[in-house]
Amino acid sequence: MQAKASGLFLPVLAIVSLAAYYFISYLVPRPSFFPFILLIGCAFLCYGVMAAKDFAAKHFTTLLLCCLLFRLVFLFAIPELSDDYARFIWDGMLNAHGLNVYAYTPAEISSFPNQALPPLMENMKAAMNSPNYYSVYPPFLQLFFYLSVKLGGANLVADLAWLRGFALLAEAGTIFFALKLLKHFNLPRSRVFLYALNPLVIVEFSGNLHGEVFMLLCLAATLWFLVQEKLLWSAACFGLAVSTKLMPLILLPAVFAYLGFRKGAVYGLVLFITLSASFLPFIDSNTFQHISSSVGLYYDRFEFNASIYYLLLWIGYDVTGVNIIFVLGKIMSLGSFLAICWFGLKKISLHQQALVQRLSFTVVIYYFLSLVVHPWYITVLLFPALFASYRFAYAWSALVFLTYSAYMQLPYQEILWVTALEYLIVTGVILVEYKKFGLR
Repeated sequence: MQAKASGLFLPVLAIVSLAAYYFISYLVPRPSFFPFILLIGCAFLCYGVMAAKDFAAKHFTTLLLCCLLFRLVFLFAIPELSDDYARFIWDGMLNAHGLNVYAYTPAEISSFPNQALPPLMENMKAAMNSPNYYSVYPPFLQLFFYLSVKLGGANLVADLAWLRGFALLAEAGTIFFALKLLKHFNLPRSRVFLYALNPLVIVEFSGNLHGEVFMLLCLAATLWFLVQEKLLWSAACFGLAVSTKLMPLILLPAVFAYLGFRKGAVYGLVLFITLSASFLPFIDSNTFQHISSSVGLYYDRFEFNASIYYLLLWIGYDVTGVNIIFVLGKIMSLGSFLAICWFGLKKISLHQQALVQRLSFTVVIYYFLSLVVHPWYITVLLFPALFASYRFAYAWSALVFLTYSAYMQLPYQEILWVTALEYLIVTGVILVEYKKFGLR
């Protein structure tokens, strides 16, 4: 009787989830925060039931189909929650016209030789939030932008659909490696749905098309080959992860501590060769200067959903009477670097799950010391959480959606008590779990 009731309950959960994702993708604009958060809340309630251990084990195959269906809902949608897609398509079209994306800012390009900019590029230039900055997206990610534009042509919906297709393949790969790692660690395969059905993963990857979807595939492959002791393959995948997003570089100290000096040196060399090879098509005298100048903006001008930084900024303003972001940003970046090196290079257990735990907390340190923590950044914590006892990442994946309240008004402005609430709860969960499980 219980099995029958469970089987009837699943279609209801799937329909409610599908409806929530449909409304989010096509009908609810970003400023409509309250309808959005209500829909996300419904999606998380359904997720909580579907990803529960016994339920997920009983309906494993059907839930895999749900993972696909929930993502396909977004296939023809233009992202509402993020305007980063405009830069993705712009970079793709620049690549398709044979121009180096790191050589020019969008503001510097008003036409191509002997022809005006295509209408789609004009529209993307008008829609993007960074026309005066060089692209910060590394070469491997640029490949997917380029392929999407080449296959989709000068049609925004088609370009985005192709990019979503690549993202879907990347997620399938991530889930494949997750299942292999769960088996390796003797954990139930049903735990994969804690990641695969998480609304943050679905909305930010299939909906908003953020590049972390490709980075996580590379990191999943990196971890799989690492625990299999196939270090050259692992290092090459790590290099591709860095060539997708620069953030994985923070994980290197923990990997080196795990491997030891000799193996770590070879590992780093292969990583460097892979990363360097990916940049070869874009190399000119200004490439790295332009990239570093744009990356530096994250520590000089941008701030969003920060924690320790906001607290120090408030203290600094109270003491000096001015906004000290330019000084504090550099201090925070140095502090983050030193903290990550100290934590990552500490002696580590040879137990592989201890490495996973170390990698996860390295990311936590980085985020707590960052000036910018966008919602999609938290997806990086959800994958390693599959193989550890800690569950704070799942709480954070729900709470981080509250930060979209900043877009209820123009100009956009964070509601700081919401940010404080988010970090108080997340910090509380981390401390409770640390007391219970410790840290290897």
